[in-house]
Amino acid sequence: MSVVLAALLLVGCATRGGLDTAVGVSGGLECVGARTSRPTVILEAGAFGGAADWSLVAERLAAGGRVCAYDRDGMGMAAIHDLDRSPVAIAARLEAMVAQQEGDAPVILAGHSNGGLYVEAFARLWPERTAGLVLVDAVGTDVKDHPLALADLEHEARLAAFTPAARAVGLTRLVPLMDDISPAAEAAARRRSAWTGRTSVQAGVAEVRAFLPGLAAVDALPPLRPSIPVAVIVASRTPSAALDRDWRAAEIAPAQRACRALVLDARASHTSILDAQRDYVAEAVGWLNGERPEAGVARCSDPPGSRIEP
Repeated sequence: MSVVLAALLLVGCATRGGLDTAVGVSGGLECVGARTSRPTVILEAGAFGGAADWSLVAERLAAGGRVCAYDRDGMGMAAIHDLDRSPVAIAARLEAMVAQQEGDAPVILAGHSNGGLYVEAFARLWPERTAGLVLVDAVGTDVKDHPLALADLEHEARLAAFTPAARAVGLTRLVPLMDDISPAAEAAARRRSAWTGRTSVQAGVAEVRAFLPGLAAVDALPPLRPSIPVAVIVASRTPSAALDRDWRAAEIAPAQRACRALVLDARASHTSILDAQRDYVAEAVGWLNGERPEAGVARCSDPPGSRIEP
């Protein structure tokens, strides 16, 4: 496979996805919106992504309360360190940042793409700190039970290995122009740096390498509590395709185990769900905050682990 093809195909996995705000401490939470009685929303980006991926979503959500995103170690504006990049370690670092900003207050966690596994790990480890999950076309531990989706994820991980070579010849500079996110100028510049910066590429590749082995480690944690409400957004422009059907089955599985669950099928791409179709994210967060209580399912009287059909 050519380096050109690898770089182009990475669009489909790496940022399957910006905070347009002044940057504080690199790697720390960057927050917009006023504090309200609603839980703060914490946004976790996918592979090779960061705060800038969420800029349009954050702007939309900030009208209703406080929302925070961040750059993981080495990504975007964050300095790089020699750290454990396993999903459990990433979740632990996120929890430390959230605790510093929010204390013991429960938060809503939204994870896009690979970020879904990181927020799943957070919720498994700190269920009392988790007011709800928004899984945005997200990858979680259930992918292991869906062969087509798992093979697709493994294929994307192999492609990620080409990223340093693509950067060396300047091809990664083209990638942000080819996806479906068009944030404001500052956020766009940060997204570009995440794709073209040496440390960002290094950190991103290290995260992807740790991701597949991390599925088993997260699955070995205590299971998600059914009492944690789950909103799932499935983004697909070819929902009848076999691969998309398998991905959907993997993505909605956490909702099928939750007492309160909402599944939203979006006619969107993996990245446009953070741009033109970002209202789906706002709808999911609103539902967790009590808006449209008639939507979704509420079966908290069912035994833990009972199956809910969205």
